[in-house]
Amino acid sequence: LMSRWPRPLWVLVGWSWFLWISRLRNVFNDDDLDSWGTAWRVGVVVLFTVLALIAVLGERQNGEWKGQALCALVWWTVGFWLVRGGGIILDDHDTAFTAIHTVLMAISIGLSMWVWTARPR
Repeated sequence: LMSRWPRPLWVLVGWSWFLWISRLRNVFNDDDLDSWGTAWRVGVVVLFTVLALIAVLGERQNGEWKGQALCALVWWTVGFWLVRGGGIILDDHDTAFTAIHTVLMAISIGLSMWVWTARPR
C-alpha cells in the first residue's frame, strides 16, 4: 500500500513554491531594500524552493516514500516562520501586513505539521 505521505508532500511543496516564488516580485519591486536586503530575501526564496524541489525529486526511492528531504523542508518552514513571523507580529508593522503574514505563517506551519503527522513511520 502507498503511504499517506504523497498528498501532504505535494500540498506543502505546492504551497512553498507558490508562496516563495511569488515573493520574488515583492522583493524586486521594493525600492526601500538595499542590495544586502534584496540578496538575503532572494536567498530565503532560493532555499525554500530548492528544499521543496529536493523533497519532490529525492523522496520516492525503490517504490517507497523516504522522508529526509521533506523533513528538512518541514522543520526549516516551522523554524523560519516562528522566528520571522514572530518578529513580524512583535514588530511595529501596520495591521494589514501583520495579519497577512500571520495567516501565511499559520498556513505554512499547519501544512508542515500535516506532513509531519502523515509521514511514514
